Parts: sequence; structure tokens; C-alpha cells
Amino acid sequence: MINKKKFVLVVMLLPWLTVPFIGKNAMKRFSLTSIVIGLLFGAQSIYAHKKGWWRVYTQLFPKTMGEVPFIVGPFFVGAIWILKFTYGKFIRYTLVNLGIDFFHIFIFVKWLQRVGIASLIRLKEYQALLLFSANASIMYGFQRLIDKKVNPKKPKSFIKRILP
Repeated sequence: MINKKKFVLVVMLLPWLTVPFIGKNAMKRFSLTSIVIGLLFGAQSIYAHKKGWWRVYTQLFPKTMGEVPFIVGPFFVGAIWILKFTYGKFIRYTLVNLGIDFFHIFIFVKWLQRVGIASLIRLKEYQALLLFSANASIMYGFQRLIDKKVNPKKPKSFIKRILP
């Protein structure tokens, strides 16, 4: 069987190897949104523990939630990658997020449960998909707010954006 702590450490660190390929501008532009949505997911995880929605049994760091390596690793870096390639194209963004969330909930979490790292307890798969989809919508909306603050003079209509 696998060494659970080593696996969780690899899951946390592996996404960070892709950061040099993201680009400096994308990191600057999307990092704040990724941090905010990570904090939101952390708060949801605290609530989930109280309600028994899910459990992460393997803690990488003592006295921290088991979700921390997943939030710091694939969640943070993945959010930046998703925003980099899909932001501004809402349908593509939604479909990519649904695909990733579907994979995460129906394949990855099932595997984590089989090896004893984490499991859904009181939360059904479709409920987790709805929760993650809501988080994705919040993430997109938050990035829109940031972009409006940074570039407030952007024309609202499509025609005005095309024709100067």
C-alpha cells in the first residue's frame, strides 16, 4: 500500500512545479482570487467538519486540517491555471470547472476513500458538485470585481470594445 503522508506531500508539491510555466502576469492577476477562494474553501472545510460532510484522515501537518495540503497545492495552483486559460470565456470556464470537479468528486475522492486518506460522509456526490460549482461561480465573480477595479474604463458593450 502507499505511504499516505508521502502521497499527500506529493499532491501538495507537484502542482507547484508548473508555476514557472504560468507566467508572471497571470500569477499577479489571478493569485489574489486564488487565495480568497482557498480561504473560502478552508472556512467551508471547518464547517464541513462540524457537520460531518467529509473527512480527511491523513494530516500532513499536526494540528491543521487535513485539507490544507490540497488547498495549498492543487487547489491554489489549479485555480490560477483555470483562470489563465478560461477567464473571459464564461461557458468554457464553467465546462472546465465542471469537468475538473466531476473528476475530483467521482474519481479522485473515491480513490482517496479506497486508500483511506479522505471520504465524503454526509455529503452526497451531487451535493459536493453543487458546492464546488458554487465556489467556481464565486471565484469567477470575484475575479470580475478585481478586474473592474483595476481597469474601470473598459467599455461595457461588445461593439464598443471592438470598435475604438
